[in-house]
Amino acid sequence: MRNVGHPVTITLLLSVAAMIAYLGYRMLSPASTAGQQPNFSVRSELATNLPEFTLTNLTGESQSIKSWPEHALIINFWATWCTPCIREIPLLKEFQETNNDKPIQVVGVAVDRFEPVKNFAKDMTFNYPVLIGQSEAMDAANAFGVDFYGLPFSVFTDTNGSVLGVHTGELKSGDLDEVLNLFNNLESGATDLRTAKAILAEKM
Repeated sequence: MRNVGHPVTITLLLSVAAMIAYLGYRMLSPASTAGQQPNFSVRSELATNLPEFTLTNLTGESQSIKSWPEHALIINFWATWCTPCIREIPLLKEFQETNNDKPIQVVGVAVDRFEPVKNFAKDMTFNYPVLIGQSEAMDAANAFGVDFYGLPFSVFTDTNGSVLGVHTGELKSGDLDEVLNLFNNLESGATDLRTAKAILAEKM
């Protein structure tokens, strides 16, 4: 009689592997992000400082996320296939234009292939820098120490590179008003870092 245990075991393992791969794909697919609910949070494992990572910019050159020293950053992870990501880009452009005279910089990080992003940028005409990567961009998001499970995903840092908090979901105008107020209070000394993190987690 033939021993069928070994083939059955292999089949089972392959099925489990396929399921894990599928779930990983669904986590970052357009369908899973379209209905993403906003979730501002400051978790105990949140990175203290802006982590170093380098990705390709729109000119095809490598650029570090630390290219804007002494600037508060809004780092916005997005993709060309993500509908809520596309909706919030005009808002981010307006925010950058309005605050261009302040030490505040929006940086887009496209979790996508280079060519689709480059073509998209021709029509969108970004007024802020965009970095591009696939698995590298996902690694960059994970480097902030929180669960990166969908797009859009935004990170906020102060002018010293301290991470204030993160937000998963589409940004609204009121959200950016809150962030700007927080940046201004930190810069003036009206708010300290610990309080700023608590405010970001509570108000949004």
